[in-house]
Order: sequence, then C-alpha cells, then structure tokens
Amino acid sequence: EMNPELGVRPTIQALESPGPFKDILVKVQETRTGSLMLGAGINSDNGVVGSIVLNERNFDLFRLPTSWEDFFDGRAFRGAGQELRIEAVPGTQIQRYSISVREPFLFDRPYSLLTSAYYRDRIFDEYTENRWGTRVNLGHQFTKEISGSIGFRAEDVNVSQIAAGAPIDYTSQYGSHTILAPGITVAWDTRDSFMRPTEGGKLEFSYEQVFGSNIYPILNLEGSRYFTLWQRPDGSGKHVLAFHSQVSWAGAEDPVYERFFGGGYMSIRGFEFRGVGPNVNGFMVGGQFQLMNSVEYQIPVRANDNLYFVTFLDSGTVESKIGIHDYR
Repeated sequence: EMNPELGVRPTIQALESPGPFKDILVKVQETRTGSLMLGAGINSDNGVVGSIVLNERNFDLFRLPTSWEDFFDGRAFRGAGQELRIEAVPGTQIQRYSISVREPFLFDRPYSLLTSAYYRDRIFDEYTENRWGTRVNLGHQFTKEISGSIGFRAEDVNVSQIAAGAPIDYTSQYGSHTILAPGITVAWDTRDSFMRPTEGGKLEFSYEQVFGSNIYPILNLEGSRYFTLWQRPDGSGKHVLAFHSQVSWAGAEDPVYERFFGGGYMSIRGFEFRGVGPNVNGFMVGGQFQLMNSVEYQIPVRANDNLYFVTFLDSGTVESKIGIHDYR
C-alpha cells in the first residue's frame, strides 16, 4: 500500500548482526489484490458476449485454510504473490471458460511458471468447434529486454455440425482430434508500457511442433514499434504512431481448425471475420501462410489518456502456400 499523505509506505531497516553480512528487514502494508470484473459486449467477430473474471494477484496455492476465520479474514490461499485468474465468457457464438495460476518468480528466481486449463465452444459459419485443453509454460527473464519460454499445449478438438456442401477440408475432420504440442518462444521487448506502449518495440519468435492426430510445425514472427510524435508539457496526451507486422507459417499437414484466417477487428479491420484467404465453393478454408501489417495513429481525447481516437490502415494476406498472390 502506498499513501504518502498518510505516511503509508514500505520501510527498510538494516539489522545489527555479527560478521560481514547484515539482515535487511522490509516492512510493508499489503494492498487489496483481488478483483471481480463483470462486463458485456457485442462485436462483429463473436456476437454478443458476457465476461466474468475473478483475479487474485497475491494467491498462494499451498496456504490451506485451518478454520473458517482464514476465509473471512482473507488469509486462506493468499500471500505468495501468485496470480489466480478464473474467467467465464458466455456468448451467442462463442463460450470460453478458463482457470490459470501464474508464479512470477519460481523459487525466488527470474523464472515464471504458468499453468492453465480451459474449454472453448465456437460456432463458425462452416462448423462448430469444441476444445478442451491445458497449457504449461516455463519462462525466464535473461535481461531486462530479453526473455524466453518453453511450453506445452494439450488439446482435444471436436468438429461437429458441418454445414451442408462444405468441402473436404471440413468433412474430413469430423469428430474428435488430439493436439500435443511442445513449443519455444524468444522475445525482445523495449516497450515503455504493457497496456498502452508509447515508445520502444517488441520482437517475438515462436516455434511449436504439433503431434497427435496430425504432425506439423507452426512458426510465427511478430514485431511492433511505437513512436511518440507529440505530448503535452506534463507528459500526458501522447500522440503515438504504431507499426505492427506478423508472418506465420504452418506445415502442410495442418487441419482446417489450426489454419490461419484473416479479417475481423483483431486482424484486418474492415473485412468480415475470417473473410480474407482461400475459399472453396464459397467456404473459407484458411491457409498455411499469413502476412499481416498495420499502421495506426493514436490521439487521446481525454486528459487521463484512457480514451483515444485511432486512425489505422491494415493490410495483409492469407495464402494456401508460402507466397503473396492476393494482398488485401
């Protein structure tokens, strides 16, 4: 807890002790670390959705309660600095439910461990997809800018309710399929903010090798760069020019439920959701290769910079093979 007006702040004291080393006593007053967020929205990609998120940033997986008072006083499952996130997203076209636990400093070292379990149900125009899965990710911060991680994804994917007349890309995948995918990620990050960067950039490369019902690799290279072109004398109201590029490729054996699709507000804005890429008889079948580029200019319209106007130009392509034949 930080409250300068009331004098609430961390204090540090060096304790007297014999020998060349001294113990350091740090006293803090803990702030509230839990939150419950409720929301609802509508967008062109996912229809009407709700959102219920329970987040605890000072979770302790191993601090079991000894009495009901531990629950009422907030001592149960709290105190280790882990992050617990439970999320429920019901909707008309998509439903997603997940639980994750993140340890930011495993064994008090610059390693992070993330474990999660999830279920997703998605209604596409061509078919309905259900996914049960779990992820485990071990990360390491090598320097302030450079990090890396190794991970593993295990999923059961069920394809059902295929539309009449759908091509073999969909009909051949009817039923349940298994995904077992180890992967590695390396990132270089100099952004000044995670929520809304105004300077710096990020470059990230990931490689995932998928086994199970099909065997294929997935490679992804993604980069962003941010420039502040104008700001108020107090440092607020920053006008930001942002660039973003992404290139991805998957092996020839990738099934349709793992292919790339372009279009929509999280991809090439202005196009229909999954509206960019190869199609067979009017059915979008996705591709093995995608290239996306975006440039946008952000202008805050409120003094607290929480609301801003964005002008953007998105472009890109999704192709059945490596190459650029229909750049949109």
